[in-house]
Amino acid sequence: MYVPSKIFQASQQSVNLLGSPHQHDTDGKSHAVYAEVNLPRDEDGNVDCKALVDQLRVCPTLQEQADILYMLHMLRGPEWHTGLDSEPGPTVKELLTELYVRVGETRQWALIRYISGILKKKVEALDEACTDLLSHQKHLTVGLPPEPREKTISAPIPYEELVHLIDEASEKNLSVSILTQEIMVYLAMYMRTQPALFVEMFRIRIGLIIQVMATELAHSLHCSAREATENLMNLSPSDMKSLLYHILSGKEFGVEKSVRSVDSSVTTAVSIRALEAVGATRPERSGLVRLKSEIKQPLSLQSGDISLKSSLSARHTELLDKDSFSSMLEDQGSKDSRQGQWQRRRRLDGALNRVPVGFYQKVWKVLQKCHGLSVEGFVLPSSTTREMTPGEIKFAVHVESVLNRVPQPEYRQLLVEAILVLTMLVDMDVHTIGGIIPVEKILHRANDLFYEEQKALGADDHMLERDPSTGICILLYDSAPSGRFGTMTYLSKSVALYVYDFLPTDGCSMQ
Repeated sequence: MYVPSKIFQASQQSVNLLGSPHQHDTDGKSHAVYAEVNLPRDEDGNVDCKALVDQLRVCPTLQEQADILYMLHMLRGPEWHTGLDSEPGPTVKELLTELYVRVGETRQWALIRYISGILKKKVEALDEACTDLLSHQKHLTVGLPPEPREKTISAPIPYEELVHLIDEASEKNLSVSILTQEIMVYLAMYMRTQPALFVEMFRIRIGLIIQVMATELAHSLHCSAREATENLMNLSPSDMKSLLYHILSGKEFGVEKSVRSVDSSVTTAVSIRALEAVGATRPERSGLVRLKSEIKQPLSLQSGDISLKSSLSARHTELLDKDSFSSMLEDQGSKDSRQGQWQRRRRLDGALNRVPVGFYQKVWKVLQKCHGLSVEGFVLPSSTTREMTPGEIKFAVHVESVLNRVPQPEYRQLLVEAILVLTMLVDMDVHTIGGIIPVEKILHRANDLFYEEQKALGADDHMLERDPSTGICILLYDSAPSGRFGTMTYLSKSVALYVYDFLPTDGCSMQ
């Protein structure tokens, strides 16, 4: 699935942000650095550092020089005199600094980031960037889930402590650590200049953002996870910022590949370019990104003697009519019919923890009219509303902690959509909508309705293939929210069926 169990490898050279737990064991290119450089040994079996220095003299590439200097840095420390060309000779740190300048001239960005990590170069304004993000009431996490690898930052901390935390969360991988710091600075830049990009995000999970960036490159370049990771590490700072912007904004982007000669060899360079708007743009998207402030009531409830149940019995499969929720999104769905795009967008939004504006306040209101919401066995109890206010950060964290139990981002976003449909009931003058509401059951009923209708229309088993981990039709993941076959159509029917089954026979009279 999208979030693998093993992300960061021990090797400093070979990082695979999207790899499987055992991939680095079978891929010959991703052995540990010690094996890759074939370290020489003395008679006692210890690493022969003088022999390493001799190898350094004849290294054909800057990458190999960096690897050897990294080994010397780890084994003897930065101040060890190498005896290179003279005695005592330059220190390891001096050689690394010289190599850093040479690599900078060739613009080998992955190597620049790697050597920066070895030298522990200070990322300018890193602690200020962290404080800026926190001051906008955002929590930060570094590293990838689950805990304890993923570290949460909820209060400003000193620079040295922050770097140590990032190193620990990156599992001591120098390239990942320095990239995490770089992304944090870029996020703070966008927070200051374009805060609207973060409106639907409460917790900024930098590890997942980096993984999303690698996933998008793999998708755009049609390449392996390892190649996508290498391309990500090799992006220039301006292209890295551009890719981050397109990930956050949801705008389409293009990837251009070019070939250039670097360090006596031919390498592939990747750059990011903006595309003209095709299909739905971010402010137009799906209602998961931005809901209209007012949604028309689908049922006529003016008469005091009309019960909610009798209304639903007349048309229980149309809790939301076309003139209410679906019409708001109709244009967006019709603009974009490209296969895989809606699934991709749900995957991005789910991985970025993006929820609609006012989502947590709506959840608070739902909890006031039921005993709780259940998501995959984890319950968000109604008692939470007595302990926290709807706009309180603590409440948002509590809701998010339940949603974050779901590892699949597409599935998480469909659960968010299901909760959004439930919020429609809150606007009705009804005292209760149930006990503990199983949100996943509402979603799975909607999936069954979708499957049955598509089957009746002639869809074959291949078209209706299900995600083995969730049981949801992949075609439903890739359906636009609006329209006859939109996700909101089936979720609305499912919620209507839930309400119809729940309410007592004598109905609930509206006052």
